[in-house]
Amino acid sequence: MKPMRKILIVYSLSIAMAIGCKPAKLSNTCDAKTKEYFQATIIRFVTGDRSPSCLPSFDFQDLWGVYMGSGTTSVNAITSYNDQIIIGGDFQYVGPSTGNVVYLETTNGKILPNRYCPYLKVVGTTGIAISDGNGGFYIGGEFYAVQGIEKFSIAHILPGCQLDHNFTVPNDNNKSVYTLFLTGDFLYVGGYYPDDNSGYLVRVNRYTGALDTSFTPSPNALVSDLETDGDSLYVCGDFANIGGYTKTGLAKISLSTGLVIPSFTTAINGGSCLDLHYGTDASGSPVIYAVGDLTTPTYSRAISYFPDGTLTSWNPNPNVGSKVNSIQQYNNTIYLGGDFTTINGGTTANYLVSVNNGTGTAINTNYGIGTSQPVATLQIIENTLYLTGDFTSIKSVPRNYAAALSLPDESVTAFNPAYDSGITNPGSGIVSAGNGVVLFTSSRSTVNVVARNHFAVLDEVTGAPIEGTPNFDFPIKALHRIGNRLFAGGSFTSIAGQSRNKFAILDLPHYQVSPINTVLSATPDIRAITSDESQIYVGGNSLANVNAQARNGVFALNTSDFSLSGWNPNLGSGSSGESILVVNDLVFIGGSFSEINGVTNYNNFQAVDKTNGTRRDIPSPNNDPVTLVYSLTLAGTKIYIGGFFNSISGIGTFNNAAVYDLPSQSYVQPNPVSAENMVYHMAAYPDGNVLIGGSFTSLNGISNHYSLGVFNNNTNTLSPWKSSINDVVYTSMNKNGYYYLGGAFTIAHKKSNGGLVRSNLNE
Repeated sequence: MKPMRKILIVYSLSIAMAIGCKPAKLSNTCDAKTKEYFQATIIRFVTGDRSPSCLPSFDFQDLWGVYMGSGTTSVNAITSYNDQIIIGGDFQYVGPSTGNVVYLETTNGKILPNRYCPYLKVVGTTGIAISDGNGGFYIGGEFYAVQGIEKFSIAHILPGCQLDHNFTVPNDNNKSVYTLFLTGDFLYVGGYYPDDNSGYLVRVNRYTGALDTSFTPSPNALVSDLETDGDSLYVCGDFANIGGYTKTGLAKISLSTGLVIPSFTTAINGGSCLDLHYGTDASGSPVIYAVGDLTTPTYSRAISYFPDGTLTSWNPNPNVGSKVNSIQQYNNTIYLGGDFTTINGGTTANYLVSVNNGTGTAINTNYGIGTSQPVATLQIIENTLYLTGDFTSIKSVPRNYAAALSLPDESVTAFNPAYDSGITNPGSGIVSAGNGVVLFTSSRSTVNVVARNHFAVLDEVTGAPIEGTPNFDFPIKALHRIGNRLFAGGSFTSIAGQSRNKFAILDLPHYQVSPINTVLSATPDIRAITSDESQIYVGGNSLANVNAQARNGVFALNTSDFSLSGWNPNLGSGSSGESILVVNDLVFIGGSFSEINGVTNYNNFQAVDKTNGTRRDIPSPNNDPVTLVYSLTLAGTKIYIGGFFNSISGIGTFNNAAVYDLPSQSYVQPNPVSAENMVYHMAAYPDGNVLIGGSFTSLNGISNHYSLGVFNNNTNTLSPWKSSINDVVYTSMNKNGYYYLGGAFTIAHKKSNGGLVRSNLNE
């Protein structure tokens, strides 16, 4: 039995056992030497049972990430409540961090659970997938890692959802793969080089990935698709020359010699070929269908040829200026998908149409796809037509960017992958994985998304979002929990339809908006929230008034009744309090300000007392960071400071980070921590680790420390571990032995992770 089939059968059996079958009563289940113990352990694994037991416990968490239709997403703040992870930031959806190649159930479009089919977590984009004929797949695109292992643009996936480590193609630096074709011992690969737009067409050994240097057609531009009639390889693309011959958009290569067949001459005189289909015409004769924006003197955009290169009379005639992205055939019906809006010279047909394979006359022109929502990919598997694109519904049924029609009646099936954004060319590879599963590739790095606007609560055991949490209309920048109260700050103006201007309190455990409303005037942006036993301290940008009382930059609420306290450091008009740190009877404030208590020359970092906010001249006003301080944290008796500054006044160079020693009330020299760019986040933990997050690429002069570093306060050393995170880290939290990291990144540990990752800091 093939390993992939075994996985699917185990998955199916597990569901049946979980919901439909009562297991036999077992005895001696706590005796590890008995078969009952083994059977009960298997059942516990299959059903995901984590109740208290003498049986082993399994970690099933697959932490979801954050996503948005377009633009940069981020997790800006993390806290927790009981067995829940609470996140706030700038996002519209949460979804599993799968990467862009996923195994989906054909019945509903749901992804196979990670514990049965490990996510491939491909980093980059993947536009094509084909079967290897043995239960596995080849994938191609523009990526550089699969399951955390470097693989460049081409990879082989074994049965069982595992990467084939033995298959490695040469790293041609920046190739983008659009098409794959397997025959015999060769895998043919087509695409282009983005650096100079030159064509890419090679063949490699199907088992090792070794390049066959004898095959050198050398097209001068993009290769989009490959098809075969058994003896020859048809090559489709944007090229004008291939194998030394002038061939526009379509050529034919002998599989036995690897040479271009010069007698195959088409009438194509311009445009690009995007997709091929080797099929049959109305009489059953073999023809090669070619679509794109290609032109001939007679027909354009969707044409067909006999195997000798003779143009047929098939002429769907999509509108001028459009292109056809994809073509498939079902019996005598041809399906076309693209950005066209008419067919047969003027009949309305938005983006998807069926035509006959005799003349190209339209059969069905109305699939209910909305305006400006092109179709990118079509794929027929057995009696189902799968399609992807930029659409949000088909035949009045909501479907975000991927759907399936049952053939021949063309009814919309329950298949609903729910992507977070549109899919464009090179579109998707869609391949049957057998047993009710399809493999989908795309440019998207998640699937099965659910709407969560700027706020989500994730189950700590599974990593998936809980239901019933409120939506925020604009981003969250800070979260802080005290008991059954959650404090949130940011740029939002309403929560679940209730007006709350930049600061709010949620009542737990149900995350309901508290009737207590702290009123902030104008449009501040709350960046920091912390507390001690008596007060809740809040800081932000452009903060000027709270409950109709003047409060510049920072304010505090009494924990007893959440009324505004008398604590008022008064950072001055236009100031910002970016970070607040309570140390014994002092409150340290970091931000962008130039005064305290109305007195100037107190810049960006200063301590005040906890009672009324009076300045304490700690540190000395002669020794201030020269510009913005973003983050403060306490490790032992030292305050770690992160920001965007290059010196401490009166002392000298300090690049974006510094350490202040409380007993001596002086900055540590030489400076133990420095970064070449902004440090947004500093957080100290009981194990001595100080996590440093930001937009830097090096720490302490050591390169390739992207976005995150770990400095240990106990040993005074920077960890050599490098996180392979590709963008800013804004926040972190430690819980139950794991670090949770949040930020604007899409990659962590060389794996696809949407702004959120759980780490041991040694992956």
